[in-house]
Order: sequence, then C-alpha cells, then structure tokens
Amino acid sequence: MATLKSIRKRIVSVKNTQKITKAMKMVAAAKLRRAQRALMQARPHRDLLRASAGRLLDQARAWEHPLVLMPDEPKRAEILILTSDRGLCGGFNSNLLRKVDHFLRHDGRRYEDIRLTTMGRKGRDYYRAKNIALKESLNSFEEGFRFSAAEEFANKYLEAFKEGTFDVLYLGFNTFKSAISQDPVLQQVLPLDLKPSGDASAPLVWEGNPQEILEAMLQRYLATLFFTSVLESQASELGARMSAMENATNNAKDMIHSLTLQYNRARQAAITTELMDIVNGAEALK
Repeated sequence: MATLKSIRKRIVSVKNTQKITKAMKMVAAAKLRRAQRALMQARPHRDLLRASAGRLLDQARAWEHPLVLMPDEPKRAEILILTSDRGLCGGFNSNLLRKVDHFLRHDGRRYEDIRLTTMGRKGRDYYRAKNIALKESLNSFEEGFRFSAAEEFANKYLEAFKEGTFDVLYLGFNTFKSAISQDPVLQQVLPLDLKPSGDASAPLVWEGNPQEILEAMLQRYLATLFFTSVLESQASELGARMSAMENATNNAKDMIHSLTLQYNRARQAAITTELMDIVNGAEALK
C-alpha cells in the first residue's frame, strides 16, 4: 500500500506536469492564431490561381503542356512528407505516416520505383526505425515561412521533374480543419492536377506571349501549392498540440483529484490506527 509520503510526492509531481502542459497549450494557442491567419490569407490566392490557370489552359488549348500532362504509364514516383520536428501533438504524425504506408501498399504498387523524402525529424526517425531508405531528409521550415522560400523549393522539384528524375510527385501533409480536426492527405503536385475550368464567361485578354504567361502562371501555382501545404502543416501541428496539451491538462486534473482522495483515505486510516493503538494502550494500563 502506498504511504502518505509517496502519495504526496505523486500529487506534487502531477501538479508540476499540469503546469507544463497548461503552459504548452497556451503557447500553441497563441502561435495557432498567427498560423491560421496566414493560412486563411493564402488559400484564396491558391484557389484563384487554380481557376485562372484552368481558364488559360482552356483558351490556349495547352492541355498537352508537360506540367499538366500525366504520362500514360508513369514508372517513377516521389513522395515528400511534411512531418514535425517535435512530438506531443497527438496523432499529427502517426495519422499522416499511416496514410502514406497505406498508399505504398495499395495505389503505389502501380509504380516500379517510389522514393520518399521527409521533412521533419519525426518522419525521418519513423522510416529509420523501419529500415526504409530515404532519398533525402530535410529540416522543417521555421515559423514565418515566406513565399520566396516556397518558390526556391518548387523550382528545385520542377527542375528534377523536367530532367526526368521522377514522373509523378506527391505531397503528404495534414490539412487544417480546426484546432481539433486535421486530415492527412496525399496530393499530386507534379504533373499539376488541373481540370478544364468549364467557365463559359468572356475569354481572358492578355498582353504578350500566351505561352510565356502560361508558363509563369503554372510555376507560380506550383510554388503556391508548396507554400499553402507548409502553412496547412504548421497550423495542423499547432492545433494538434494545443488539443493534446488540453487533454493532458484535464487528465492531470482528474489524476490529482483521484490521488487526493487516496491520500485522504490513507491519512484517515493512519489516524484510525493511531487512535486504536492509544485506546489499546490505555486499556492495558487499567
């Protein structure tokens, strides 16, 4: 049976843990507001670019463009997986990695070769523990991620795509729904997954070479996909961490209540035992 001292030490330990989890929840909530605001500003830009690119492809009759044309029999695929550097964020990483594993076991079997690139330590450690070789392991983007960094990243993969390093590129990340809901997705990035706009409104009018305009727009749309995906992942991580720390704080509160009851019962039992000893001693002196 636990002693009063050991129960008291556990209560103090759980209270200290509760202070840490509560502080981590507050920090995650503050960062989440900034990340969510940046994401809400980026999504309309991505959607507008997608619609505009579809209309330009319609008018220019350029659906045979290399950036949007899917090969008949793609053989080489690459998956870039956006995970976190730190844990304590619930199922943020495990749900995404489980989705990637499911893709590799089923839909990915149509490719002859699939190479994985991880961004974040959690993804790297996961595949290292499973003895799965990675093409590359990248560091996560820091807070305050800028569009210029996304453009450099997109150009790197665009050059590899043009050189024939891979036929299809997928991006695995968590989409942000709310602080308690994040959905893992595996999105095709190259070739660009664009569909005919079906917009029967007045045709767009542009100055200059239409092919040059289309090329620039498709490259910007690709960079926007990388940019919004990173923002989605960052907001999802913070939301998952805030939710996980809130649950941990509530669990600590319940544990403190349970330990306090256990402590009071043990103290009452000790007092009763001492009283019995006193009464028995007094009876023996009579």
